[in-house]
Parts: sequence; structure tokens; C-alpha cells
Amino acid sequence: MPLDLVTAPATEPLTLAEVRTHLKIDGTNAEPAPTAPTAALAGAGAGNVDNGAHRYRVTFVTADGETEGGTVSDAVTVADKTVNGKVALTAIPVGGSAATSRRLWRNKIAAQNSFFLLATLADNTTTTYTDNTADASLGAGAPTTNTTGDPYLTALITTVRQRAEDLTNRALITQTWKLALNDFPDDSACQLWLPLPPLQSVTSIVYVDTAGDSQTWAASKYQVTTPAGPRAMHGGILPAYGEYWPSTREQMEAVIVTFVAGYGAAGAVPQGIKQWMLLAIGDLYEHRQSVIVGAAVTEIKGTVEGLLDPFRADRYDLRFT
Repeated sequence: MPLDLVTAPATEPLTLAEVRTHLKIDGTNAEPAPTAPTAALAGAGAGNVDNGAHRYRVTFVTADGETEGGTVSDAVTVADKTVNGKVALTAIPVGGSAATSRRLWRNKIAAQNSFFLLATLADNTTTTYTDNTADASLGAGAPTTNTTGDPYLTALITTVRQRAEDLTNRALITQTWKLALNDFPDDSACQLWLPLPPLQSVTSIVYVDTAGDSQTWAASKYQVTTPAGPRAMHGGILPAYGEYWPSTREQMEAVIVTFVAGYGAAGAVPQGIKQWMLLAIGDLYEHRQSVIVGAAVTEIKGTVEGLLDPFRADRYDLRFT
């Protein structure tokens, strides 16, 4: 019964900020966010910068990540872009030795308090730039979290989340899986249970029919149970009223069920699981070797591992009931 990950979680149950707070780590191990550049009309004639007030900020990029948006510049107003539609940026801040490049960000006329990608400076030396870009051509939004110096913490969050999923037999953040089976249940009154609760939805059921052809079982022909809540158990599939499990060819992995599992976003993950993750991350962060020499270690019995007890689901095996 192979179980393969199709789409990994796009986020994690914990943010870097939450982990830093738990570990009592300040920002001294990260590249500080930049100061503001100086912005003024370029006086170079017509340009593409939209009429209105514009402000700028900068981020530093390192091998590890990127700072949050730096200090916002004073506003510069383009009154008529057909006359003076370019903005000159000077005194663009230079990062420390870890900075490999910088990004420039600008607000939009319709989004005065949000900043969007204007340009990337692929060095840590250039201090001037001429903005000749319309709002419609700006890119993605500026980062709000400083991720420089955090690859280790990021790896710990993912590692511990995976361990929590293994110990609870659950999926925490939304993720897509494929379950391969050799056949369907023999009895149409039997439900096919799926692993990694809570089940969100079934994407598709594809099977090899008795003629050897691949078929997709129509969603109208089956029903899906999706138990909800922090302690939700396995969801499953059952033929709709008047329908029967399809007949399949006798072969390995004749049935492929693709499904979406997990609580959803980070805010939906039970607090007990997240608290266990913080404690586990703390242990790994403080003890970075596999052996501790000359240290007396006392575990808080019944507290750490016990946090996961209410959320443990049965280890999945092929069950038709």
C-alpha cells in the first residue's frame, strides 16, 4: 500500500517569529533591515511612474534569506508623468558582508501602505537607481519577516513537524497524497478508510478495469466522510446509494486514490501539537550533538510526549469496514 506525497505543505504550523520568541532569540544573529533610500524627481522628462505620492524601501538578500522591508523613504510626488515621470533613488543602503544583493520596493497609488518589487540590484555596491516603472508593472509584495540567518531554524521547524505527523499519524498543514491499493473492497457496504487524518477531500479515484484500461471513477458515484475537529479520526470513501465498488484487474496498485489531508492553515493546527513542536525544537536547538557529555538531563515526565496523546490516530493499514 504505497503512500506517496504529491504536494507538500506550503507553510508550517509555526512561524520563525514564534520559534524565535520561544527560544528567546533576538535579531542579533540576522542581517538588520536597511535604512531608507533618498527619493526625488529625476527631472528627466516624461516617464512611466504613475501620478501620485511614492515611497520606497529596500531589503538585503543573503545566502540564507532576506530581511524584512527596511525603513520607508520620504514621499516623492509625481504631479504629471508626461512632464516629469521618473524618480531618482540615491543613497541606497549597502548591507554587511553577508549581503549578496538588494531589492527595491515601492508602494502603489492604490495601495499606499503596501510595497511591491521594483527592481533587484545584483550587487552590494550600487547606490543609485532611476525608477521609470508604472504601478501595473511592479512585482510581488515585500517580505515582512527577516529570514536571514534562519536556515537552521527553518529546517528544525520542518523536521519537527514531520516528526509530529509521524507520532500522531496525522497530516497537520494541507498536503496532497496518493494511496495505491491492489483492489477495492469486495462488499459495497464496506468503507475504504484513508490515512493521515483529518481528511479534507478526495481529488480523484483512478483504477484499472478488468480490460486493463485506466478509468476515473466519477465523484457522483461515491461519498466521502470527512470528520472534523482537533481529534478527528480517519475519513473514508463509500459507494453512493445504488452504486458498487468497481471491478478491477488483478494486479499491483490497480487503484490510486488522490486525497487532500491536514487541518488546513497554521491557525487550525491544535495548540497542543504546536506546543509540543516548540519544546522539541528547543531540545534540538540547545543540544545540537547526538551525545551530551557531562550533563544531567531531567525530562518533565508526562508533559512533553503527553501533549501529543489526545491527537494520536491509529496507525493506518488497509481497512475495509
